[in-house]
This record gives sequence, structure tokens and C-alpha cells, in this order.
Amino acid sequence: MPNLKHLLLLSCIGLSPAACIDVPPLENPPKEDPQTDPNADFTFTAVPAQEQVLPGGTLDCDVHLTWTAATGGAVNWTLVSPPAGIELQAFTLPKGETRATLSIRVGAGTVPGAYTLTLQGKSGTVTKQATLSVTVGKPGDLVVNWVVPTPGKAYTRGPLLLQFTVEGGAAEQVEILKDTTVLVKPTGSPYSFTWDTTQEAEGSYQLSIRATRGGAVFTSAPRTVIVDRTAPTVASFLPARDAATVGVHEAIQVTFSEPMNPLSVTEAAVGLKTGVGEAIPKSVALAADGRTLTMKPVNPLVAPSTVQVEFATASNNITDLAGNTLVNAPAWTFSVPTWLPLGGAISAVEGRTSAEDVVLKMDRNDQPVLAWAESDGSSKNVYVARWTGTAWSMLGGGLSGITGAGTNAMQVTLLIDSANRPVVAWSEDAGSSEGDQIFTRRWTGTGWEFLPSIPVLSGDFGISRPSLATELNGALHLYALNSNQGIAEVGHYLLPAEGHSWTRTAIPRPPQAARVYSFATATSASSTYVSYSIRDTSTYDDGIFIGISENDSNPLGGQLLGRTSWLPSTAVDSNGRPWVAWAESTSNPTLDGKIQWARWEGTNWTSPQTIDTPSTGNTEPALAASTGAPYVLAWSGITGAERNVFVSRWISGGWQPIVQPLNALTTTGTPASRPSVMMDSNGHPLVAWLEEDATAVSIYVSRLNN
Repeated sequence: MPNLKHLLLLSCIGLSPAACIDVPPLENPPKEDPQTDPNADFTFTAVPAQEQVLPGGTLDCDVHLTWTAATGGAVNWTLVSPPAGIELQAFTLPKGETRATLSIRVGAGTVPGAYTLTLQGKSGTVTKQATLSVTVGKPGDLVVNWVVPTPGKAYTRGPLLLQFTVEGGAAEQVEILKDTTVLVKPTGSPYSFTWDTTQEAEGSYQLSIRATRGGAVFTSAPRTVIVDRTAPTVASFLPARDAATVGVHEAIQVTFSEPMNPLSVTEAAVGLKTGVGEAIPKSVALAADGRTLTMKPVNPLVAPSTVQVEFATASNNITDLAGNTLVNAPAWTFSVPTWLPLGGAISAVEGRTSAEDVVLKMDRNDQPVLAWAESDGSSKNVYVARWTGTAWSMLGGGLSGITGAGTNAMQVTLLIDSANRPVVAWSEDAGSSEGDQIFTRRWTGTGWEFLPSIPVLSGDFGISRPSLATELNGALHLYALNSNQGIAEVGHYLLPAEGHSWTRTAIPRPPQAARVYSFATATSASSTYVSYSIRDTSTYDDGIFIGISENDSNPLGGQLLGRTSWLPSTAVDSNGRPWVAWAESTSNPTLDGKIQWARWEGTNWTSPQTIDTPSTGNTEPALAASTGAPYVLAWSGITGAERNVFVSRWISGGWQPIVQPLNALTTTGTPASRPSVMMDSNGHPLVAWLEEDATAVSIYVSRLNN
């Protein structure tokens, strides 16, 4: 649009100054059209105004266009391979418009009969089609078409307007049929009748129009009318009333007893509030069947919190398709906790048995997998289970490397290999003459297969505390504590892909560091890191330090960390650099335990830092890292005389605690310990731990609700 001031100035040329006026600048100059996507996706509906037409007549068709996401440009409409005599001249719906009435001409020579027409809309490279049904009558016949009700079902609870047309000449008699009986014989044109349904029984009726001339009968297409005076109710809703484990992203849904009028179900029709009555911004959507209403908060729900859903203040505005208002609309609350449990207490053996050494991993389908040891009262075996999304499914039965009763499997480790197969290893007492040995099994999908035996070298009193790693080529690495009366070192066993035996090396120990107490492993694309606690006899008080080896090297940076350091845990960050956390304590275990951590900077370690936590007796740290998500550190500690599992996340350059600790049992005297932590593909932390009551120790797993 040209600038109005310039037009007026041009019109003043040649006129006297007195004939001109000064026009101020426009305060809100017109804006240019927003950019459109020439290939935007769309859908459309096409509803013919008539179902019958005579040769030489016109079929009107109402088109309604909806852009799927971005707004597109103009849309061109055509008929695809139309029958002879039927045509739609090319029509373009201009950019910015979404409704139009198309006129389809039916030629005078069109053969009578039923036709299915294909209407096509095209915008850029996007083409969509819809079909139309029409019957072309014989020349000289009457054609009868409804005006209202329109095609589909009509709902009413009172008076219903019926209108229709009769074309092709005058009818001698016109009747409206209700099912097979005559409802009324209207006269005059246009034909109209208001049907009072208040005296009709509730239910479905089939209406049609019958016109008679010269003994011939001409009938309209049928219309279905539902007479409904029953008020709708809420049949069900999710989450359930007082539900205690609702996720922050879960849909809030209400299912009605019958289809509802979508125009009445608005954002204001239902209230979503916090526990203190503050409104939660949301959107609402009614399903295509009109029965299910879904409320979606604009932002994830806050955890922990209580949420209220309320219809009471707006129920009179919500109606079904017949106009009956919703009655007995419920109001309910549910809770959004910090942690979401994955099932309840996990146990492989019936009765009050105790689990130990739980390990949590995520498989390549993002399903949690657990491994642990558990006694049935006479034997202690290894068990593995996978989360199906609703329950824990056992993978086979109990595993032991020794036949017969009295087995004592322990110190379980778990790996998901490159083919998504769980591999489990454990330590087991092979008898007084042989000491502890390591046994390994791999899940095939239907059962557990044996892997080659782990070799025991002369001088090894026993092999214990295994830890598994893998390569993308399928090679397996197993690290274990090899010990005799004088030393204890970390042995490294390698089983090549398709290999038949393990080869053994050992991780170098610093001079004067004869004994390794505990260790942990972590892998990246090209490296395996082993962190271990060792006694260094070169110090005056024989300190216990942490060393970290990369690919069986000497300690990174030539450094040892800590002073009285136990139970290291290692994870690799998104830059491929290891982090390590450990329990710092003058003895193991003790009430003075602190959790310390450090990370590798490429050439040196950061100075060890202590986690700021109100808990005491802190021990058993577990680290996990994932690209694009905060790293996670879990440990066991004591508050209020109760041992719980605590979790912090690395956010904005520091460890930020998750306020709610993990403790599945609400009674006192139920210590939680031995956390194992992983992260799913969305960066959500999962924690497995052991929790003890008066008679047994069970496994629990929870996912952070974020």
C-alpha cells in the first residue's frame, strides 16, 4: 500500500499552497505479510451441499483448509480424472484464505448414476486429495436434497429444524419419514419443519424425504438423528484420584460417558492448579471421537508438588452434542514426586530373602537391566532382570558356577555388549583348595551361555571383585582383584570377539603400593579407565590413595588422590575425560566418611573437593555421565539416624543436591545402601539400591522425575 502522505503530496502539485494539507506520518504503517512456506503441509475437508443433482445442474462443495504447521501459499483445486460431463474449472484459493465454495458443473449430457469424484488440492510440492459422492438423476426426475441436518449424525434434546429442497419440477406429495413411518407431510417451498423431539424416546432415528409425482417415488439420502436428553458424566480420569507417582510429563486425561461438543470444551472449562491454588498454564484438546479430553501443561509439572484438577466452576459450560450439560463433574488431586519408582521391592526368591551387590545398566533399547546375588536359604545365586516398562522380567533362573547346594555367588558385575546382550560375571568360592574364582555368562535371548573360564595363575590365592568392559568389535574385557598373601593387584583379562580363551595382564602399581583394596572401571570410545584404592607404604602412615589408569597405564599424571580413600567410582564425561569420586574416611566404614571427587583436565587432576552434604557416614559413591545432561553422583549417608541414598547433579559448575533422598520404606530402621546409578537416553538418572527391613534386604529402583 503506497504511503498516504506521498499520494497527497503528489496530488498537490500545481495547486496553491492553501489547497494542500500536511499529513502526519502513519502511527501504525501496514506490515508486510509474514513469510510463508511454499511447500507447507496441509489437510482439508470437502463437504458437498447436495447429494443429488440433475444433468445441467451444479454441485456446490464447501472446502475447509487447515495448515499442519507452517502457513503456506495459494492452493490450486482440480478434479482428478473426472467422469465425462463433470468438470471443475481450475480454482485457486488465495494465500491467507482457508475456506471456499467450489462449483462443479454437471453437463446436460452426463450419464445418470452414482459417482465418486476425487478433489485435489496442491500447494507447492504438497498434494492432498479427498473424495466426494454424488448421484446424477435422470432428466425429468425429481431430486431431493437435505439442507439441514447436514451429512453425519445430528444430535438433539428438543426442537430440531428440518429443511430440504425438491428440484426438477413440482412434487404431488412430499413426506418426511421417521424410520419407516411418516413423520409429517410438509407443504410449500422451500420445505421446512420443526420436529419437537421432547415426546420421542431417546435413541437413534433414520430420517429421509420421499417425494411422489406421477406414481414415481424419489427419495433423499438418509440422515441419522440422535435424540438424547441424558446428561453426560465423567466416566474416568487419569491420573487417578490421590495418585502418588505421577510423572512431570504425564498427560492429564478425562474420559466422558459420551461425545462432547468441542465448542464447549475450552481451556477455561477445566481448572489445573497447584496445591496452593495457583493456576497452571495449559492447553486442552478433545479427541476426534469427542470422548477424551487431554490437558497438557505448557511447562512440565513441578516435582515435588500436588496438582488439583477441577471442573466444578465450569461444568455448566460443558455440553454433549445434544446440548445436555455435564453433571457430577469431579475434582481431584494427585502428587508429583521427586522420584518415580520402577515397580516395588525386587526379589527373585519367594519369601523373606536378602539381595546384595545390585548393579544397574541401561540396554541399547533404553531399558534398565539389573543383576544381583540372592540367597534362597541354602544357596546364593546370581539373578538378572529387565524392566519391560511395567514390570521386571527375569532373564532365566539363578546362576552359579558351582553345581549342587550351598553355592555362594557374590560380587556381581553386569555389562550390555555391542549386540545388546547382557553379560554377567561374579565371584564364587570354588572350595578351600582353589579359593575364589570368576564365572561369566552371556544372555542369548532364550538362555544363558557359558563363556570361557577365567584362568587362575600360579600364585593367585583367589580372583574376586570382577568388573566388565567391552569394545564395539565385540571384544570383552574383565578386570578383577588378584591376590595372594603378599600383594593384591588388578588383573586385566581379554576375550577377543569369537575368541575361545582369555589372556591376562595386570595394571601397573606404583612403587611401594603392594595392595589394591577396591577398584571401578569406566569406558569411552577409545579408552578404559580403572580407578583403584591402594596402600602406599612410602608414606609414614601407610596412606590409602586413589590412582586412575588409562588403558593399563601408570596412574594418570603420575598423581595419587586422597589420603584415606576407599571405594572409588569412575565415569567419563562428554569430552572423553574421566571423573572419579571416592569415600574419604580414616577407616572403612566409619561415621566420619566424606565423599570427595576430582576430574582429569588433560594434563593433571583438579584438587580433590568434598561434596557439601548434611549427611554423615557418607560412603559407596556411584558416578554416571551422559552427553548433554547433568552428571550424577549418588552415595549412601545418614541423616536423622537413618541411612538413605543421596543424589547430586553437576549443574552450572557445581554439585547441586536433589533435596529428596531415596528411601523406599517409610518406617525407621530401614537403611538404604549400595546405590548403582545410570542415565537413560534422555539424560534422566536412574538409581538402584538395597534397602533392609527387620527380616530381609530388597532391591528398589527409581527414576528422577524431570
